[in-house]
Amino acid sequence: MAAYQTTLDGNIHILTVSGRLDPHGGKDLKDTMSSLADGEEKGDLLIDLEHLEYMASAGFRELFMAGRKISRKGGRLVVCSLRGEVKRVFELARFDTAYPIFETRQDALDHLKAEAA
Repeated sequence: MAAYQTTLDGNIHILTVSGRLDPHGGKDLKDTMSSLADGEEKGDLLIDLEHLEYMASAGFRELFMAGRKISRKGGRLVVCSLRGEVKRVFELARFDTAYPIFETRQDALDHLKAEAA
């Protein structure tokens, strides 16, 4: 089962996902990201997956859908801290071509802040 933690850095929403995102966890991820992406104003979303051990295809779908929603509002979705099997699946699925992926949370924050300046 996956756990979600949200924080805010300026206008950048940060979602940290940990544990195992199994096929049934897609709805929980969708609900969590929707609460972050449904605001009226433009905002960026950083997804930190450092402590995620497994992600089913439903998780990839929800990331893609949230990215589209955020992009339509002029915001950006970025992913950071991929590890192990999750990183391998991201690369195999070529998800790394859909959104920027960074080695660390700080690298992702620096990128979003530099682009906003």
